[in-house]
Amino acid sequence: MQDFHKSGNEQAKHPDIIGCQYQISVLRDNFVPMILDALGKVDTGKVWAKTAKTSTVYRGRMPHVVDCVKACFSHIYDGSLPYITMTATFFKNGFDDINKDCFIAGDLVLLNDTQKTFNVLGRISLFSPGLNSYNGQSDIAAQFAHKRNIGVSEGHYANDYEGNVHDMFGLINDIMEYGNKHLDNYALSVSMTIYGPEAIKPRGGELI
Repeated sequence: MQDFHKSGNEQAKHPDIIGCQYQISVLRDNFVPMILDALGKVDTGKVWAKTAKTSTVYRGRMPHVVDCVKACFSHIYDGSLPYITMTATFFKNGFDDINKDCFIAGDLVLLNDTQKTFNVLGRISLFSPGLNSYNGQSDIAAQFAHKRNIGVSEGHYANDYEGNVHDMFGLINDIMEYGNKHLDNYALSVSMTIYGPEAIKPRGGELI
């Protein structure tokens, strides 16, 4: 873990540090062991992690936080056709004290190898305090999605997205890399759903 020190009223900062609070729901009778099993398979060695009764929080460098959330969502998918949904909010606070409840890994090597491939439906919206135009941020997110060949449907308050799970989490990384460069503070609201044959059909392919 890297060391950051505060002097006087100055708070320790790191441009790549974010937090994420998320929860996963499964329409199955055995949803509790499914969720706990998926959480247990995530290698959280490079983030600060805490699971409470209603949600899980990761804090650390952006790539590692996204990697852990993606790993949990991928591990819970077992190849059948259940209804699975994840809601997550990624936060960046440019004035946050990173010396508390935060692990700062010294490298960007990811610990989780999530190779499962399936399609998801999602809603993504980016908010930043003080901005006059939410639509501008929404348009930027859509531009990143088009570059990854992710389907985009415009909607009120958030756009709808459809694509491969790897591309969708790549899109989350793209949006937050933009946010880290251009915004002091932001919240990225994400929901992803696996729902029946249409939701998990690869583009141009057969069901997995």
